[in-house]
Amino acid sequence: MISERMTEARAELGTKVSPIGSMPVPWPRLESLSVDPKWMDSQRLVSFRRNNPAAVSFDIMRTKVLRSAHEKGWRTLGVTAPTSGTGKSTVTANLAISLAKHEKIKVGLIDLDLRRPRIARLFAHSCQYGTDEFLRGECLIEDFFVRLGDNLAIGASQHAGGRDAAEVLHGQSAVQVLKRVREELGADIILYNLPPLLAGDDCIGLLPRMEATLLVVGAESSTVADIDVCERELQTHTNLLGVVLNKCRYKADQNNNFQEP
Repeated sequence: MISERMTEARAELGTKVSPIGSMPVPWPRLESLSVDPKWMDSQRLVSFRRNNPAAVSFDIMRTKVLRSAHEKGWRTLGVTAPTSGTGKSTVTANLAISLAKHEKIKVGLIDLDLRRPRIARLFAHSCQYGTDEFLRGECLIEDFFVRLGDNLAIGASQHAGGRDAAEVLHGQSAVQVLKRVREELGADIILYNLPPLLAGDDCIGLLPRMEATLLVVGAESSTVADIDVCERELQTHTNLLGVVLNKCRYKADQNNNFQEP
C-alpha cells in the first residue's frame, strides 16, 4: 500500500504536475503526536506550558507576527540565523507552539535545515522518511507530517541530508512539494526552519520562496558584522520581519527580545 502511494506521489511530482490545491489534506488524517511535558521542558520549549513566564516573549512575538501577516497578507515565514548555535530551531518551535495556542489558527512547521535537523528531536518525533525524501516527492504530505493537538502540523525528520542538501532544497521537485504544502495543507501560516544564512548557499536559494523572514542572533555568538550582512541579504531577497535576540544572560524587557527593522 505504501509503495503504491509513493509511486503515486512520484508521478504527481514529475515534470508535469497535476493542478495545485486539488486535494486538500484532512488534518484528522495526520498522525497524532503525543509529547511528554517533561521532555518539552528539557528542550526549552517554554511555550508548551501556558503558565511558564518565559513563554511571554514568544506570545509577544506571535502577536507581532500575526499583525504583520494580517496587514501584508502573507502566510509563509522563514526563520534563519547567521550561523549555527544561536538556538534558531528552538525559537522557531516555540513560536509555532505559541501561534497554535490560537484555536482558530492552523499552523504548519517544516524543518528545512537538512544538514542540522533539530525540530524532530525537539518534539521527540521519529519519522520514517527523511526531509530530503519528502522534498524529492518520495512520500505524501500525510505520510510526512504529524499533528500536535488540533492545529499544529509538523513536518520534520531527525535524518540529516547528504552532501547534496543545497541541490535538493533548490531543485524543481522541492519547489513543487513546498508549493503543494502551502496550497494543500490548509495552514493559515507556515513556519520554515531554514539553514543558517552564512553557512553556505542552502538558505539563499530558499529566500525568494519566503514571504517574510525572522533573523535569530545569539547574544554571545553572533557578531555585528555577521548580523549586518544577514540583514542586508534578507532585505534584498524577502521581507525581514525582525531580529530576535536569543541566549541573552541579562534580564531585559521582554519586548526588546524582538526588534523590527
